Amino acid sequence: MGLLKIIKSARSNRKKILFILSIILFVAVLGNFLCNKKDDPKNKIPKKAEAKNGGTLIVFHSQSPGLELIKTAVVGEIGDFVNIDAPARIVATTIPSVSSGNRVVLFESAELNEIYVSYVHAKNQLVRFRKTLNRNQDMFKHRVATEKDLVDAETDVSNGQAELAEFEGKLRAVGLNPDEIGRAPIKSAWVICDIPESQLQKLKKGKKVRLNFSSFPQEEFIGKAEALGDNIDPITRTVKVRIEIQNKDYKLKPGMFASVKFPEETMSGNVVLPFTSIVTVEGKNYVFVEREKGQFHRTEVITGISNKDVVTIVEGLSPQDRVVIQGSILLKGLSFGF
Repeated sequence: MGLLKIIKSARSNRKKILFILSIILFVAVLGNFLCNKKDDPKNKIPKKAEAKNGGTLIVFHSQSPGLELIKTAVVGEIGDFVNIDAPARIVATTIPSVSSGNRVVLFESAELNEIYVSYVHAKNQLVRFRKTLNRNQDMFKHRVATEKDLVDAETDVSNGQAELAEFEGKLRAVGLNPDEIGRAPIKSAWVICDIPESQLQKLKKGKKVRLNFSSFPQEEFIGKAEALGDNIDPITRTVKVRIEIQNKDYKLKPGMFASVKFPEETMSGNVVLPFTSIVTVEGKNYVFVEREKGQFHRTEVITGISNKDVVTIVEGLSPQDRVVIQGSILLKGLSFGF
């Protein structure tokens, strides 16, 4: 009996030892598994993107949230950037008058019409002032008119010239030449479009261009770039080009929108981006350039002609720059703290 108890006691102790060893082994394996899982890069919490240098640099770490939303393309790569047509509109046309049969000029807005009418009145008034001055000069020479009459006539001419110049300047600011409008025949139409300042040297007066109007999508019209604007827009850095076109059947109306196709040698070399690449803050335009992997630099640019899909960059980018074309809104929020 004593031996049997000893055997039973040994068996019981062995079971306890095996049970304790099993627990120790399980804890060791579990601890090792948890440590390996913690060290696995896939299980690390990804770092968020950081804004540096006052928001001008956005740095994304590996697997940072939102990085997959950003797409880039290289300026100048075939297939990524294409030349675009310059947006344009008809600002004036000529039609015959119903009552007199003479020529009538129709403008796209009442404001432009008022400026042109004021220009015509000022021009006619200046003619009268000059005739009065010539008469007073002759009368003063023969001692019939006084010196005051002569001075008043000279003042009227000076004031008339200033008034005429004011209205002419307003018309030229929108790309119109009032003298050419006054001499143009019936069935004439004038189209105004904007091109980048950098393209001025390539565009010559008299160049033929092709136009497509939104109202007549299946037709193509031929026009002539008859003049370049006299001033450059300080914000967009573009200049207005006036195009004359024959308005057959009077179907082209003031205010109609069009796109102008310039010859390839004229518009080649533009930096053109999808419109989604541009972010605008406080009147300034920016794009984000990726100079190193995951590092996006905020870059101010000057935009030129554009439409709802693409925009021309006049200044700020160079060939081979890698520009963000999708996800700019995310970078805008990080950069400006929105």
